[in-house]
Amino acid sequence: MPATPISSGINWRHVGRVALLVALVAAVAYVLTLIPRTVEVFVLATLIAYGMSPVVRWMSRRIPRPAAIAATYTLFLLLAAIGFIIIVPNTVEQLQSVFARGATYMPNAQRFIDQTAVGLRTRFGEHILPAQVQGIEAQVIGKLSSMFTVALSGVGSVIVNVANGIFVGVMAVVLSYFLLAHVDDIRSSFYSLFHERAQKAARFFAQEVGRVVGGYILGQAILSTFCAVATFLILLGLTPDYALLLGVLTGVLYAVPYLGVLIAIVIGGLLGLLTSWKVALLIVVVIFVVTKIADFLVPKVMGESVGISPMAIIFALFAGGELFGLWGLILAIPGAALFKVVWTLWIHPWLTGKPAPISDEELEAVS
Repeated sequence: MPATPISSGINWRHVGRVALLVALVAAVAYVLTLIPRTVEVFVLATLIAYGMSPVVRWMSRRIPRPAAIAATYTLFLLLAAIGFIIIVPNTVEQLQSVFARGATYMPNAQRFIDQTAVGLRTRFGEHILPAQVQGIEAQVIGKLSSMFTVALSGVGSVIVNVANGIFVGVMAVVLSYFLLAHVDDIRSSFYSLFHERAQKAARFFAQEVGRVVGGYILGQAILSTFCAVATFLILLGLTPDYALLLGVLTGVLYAVPYLGVLIAIVIGGLLGLLTSWKVALLIVVVIFVVTKIADFLVPKVMGESVGISPMAIIFALFAGGELFGLWGLILAIPGAALFKVVWTLWIHPWLTGKPAPISDEELEAVS
């Protein structure tokens, strides 16, 4: 009696599909590296669309969806116009004042270091500071001088980058409008990529993307606006020099978790030193307190839209920043949250052979 052949247990068709999928993803990633400006426009448009989506969904309960989209974008463009007319010119004026006073930076830094050295010698004696400190002091002043020279020489490129950023922003806003207006067609195209048995999981994934990314973007916009307005108003009453500039910087940098607040504090302290160390300390305290209040408001504003651990956030920030720069820092948290959803729905079940830990009620709710 002939022996029955033993099956190897390998589904070569499945392996071939996975290999083809990996190759396709790699090819698409390579093509995207060749068109970075287009990628920026579409990424920014997607973020804007997801940020607008909760507002549009809320307004759609009262008025038709097309009218809700039009009203949301009208309000958005009105606020943007107010920002360009009022905030941008004053911020640029204060930024020009910073560069105009550039000649006083090095003498002020030298005077601060000298005063600190004299104070230490007076309090602790002549031998508290070794002779090598003078050499280190000279090197620090030289580094600061060269850094400021490089910054001045790069003003032209900064202006060009700002112009490019405005162009990308305008195109992204226009594209985001069409994304929201045709969201049903986009979802249908996405669902068509999945087998009938995976349709419910795909719908659940689309819902989670909207909840995570939309909640994060809208919440981050609210918190950044709070940081900008609160910092500006407090500094305007205490020390009006650079109040608007520091308010805008604090609001923008707050969008970069952890690192952004630190950068805002350092910049605020350096600008404050142009007046006195007391002003610098005051600015640092204001920025620190305002951002900590914003951190306290995070659960109330964003709720559980992200739902990932602090360690995962820190890892995502470092990895995203190292791989993709500023975009990586900004998109690290929603990217990590989306990876968690992908892991739960598809990767973990594929590795373990166990079904996704999603209840039938959750899947049925979005079917």
